[in-house]
Amino acid sequence: MKDMKGFIEDAYSKWLFELNTENRKKYKEFKGIFGASSAGTCFRKQYLKTKDLQEPPFDNRVMRLLRLGTVVHTDIQDSLEDYFKKNLNSEAIELFIEHQIRIPELNVVGHLDAALHNKEDNHIQLYDIKTCASYKWRMKFGRNKEKGGSVNYNLQIGTYAFGLGEQLKTTNIDMSLLWYNKDTSALREEIVPQEWIGSAIEYWEELGETLQEVTSDNGAELIPGSYGVPMMNWECKYCGFKDIHCQGIISIMIRFMKFKSQLSNGL
Repeated sequence: MKDMKGFIEDAYSKWLFELNTENRKKYKEFKGIFGASSAGTCFRKQYLKTKDLQEPPFDNRVMRLLRLGTVVHTDIQDSLEDYFKKNLNSEAIELFIEHQIRIPELNVVGHLDAALHNKEDNHIQLYDIKTCASYKWRMKFGRNKEKGGSVNYNLQIGTYAFGLGEQLKTTNIDMSLLWYNKDTSALREEIVPQEWIGSAIEYWEELGETLQEVTSDNGAELIPGSYGVPMMNWECKYCGFKDIHCQGIISIMIRFMKFKSQLSNGL
């Protein structure tokens, strides 16, 4: 079995790569349209995606982590469908799972995780499922938890809420992030204030207006320091575009982020 060393890991990695490749093909029809799950991200990155440019594939470890998140998503969604069939009145309550929302006026498309629609009072309870490790969990729910929540995730669910609200003609919407701790299997719900719906609309409108002014093929006008480039300090570090489609400006971006950090620290 000496020659079989690493066989299982190699087989699983190749299977995940092929699975991710197939999943990407499903979104080819949405070329030039923003994905709701990218809400709150760098304007330059959004522009490059509209040009159908792809980030490099994830490494094997990241693919496994993402797959774990997908499995948790699917399990929770399946459990909701099972509970709905057994316990809720389908004539009064409507369940949405992986429901597609389209917002043409914002050039956005996405698929929400889960939503319950009460037909009697036209109320929507919307859920977005998030998985995290214990460090992120402590940042969310620990003694020294972060303030204001996760901007990206709040804008994402705010986008879903706006899109589904338009479809069902209601503004009577409550939103929650359902967090799953991958280390402990703990579950916890985080309520997202309704004002994030307006913030989501504002983000997409500002993104659309900004990109309309871009005339170059590579988005050269979207330089560090211009509005939305990047949206958050940590983005460049984890962005797959930085070494491929941001060559030539990455050093400027690094200097800009250091300068921005110094300003925020009062230096």
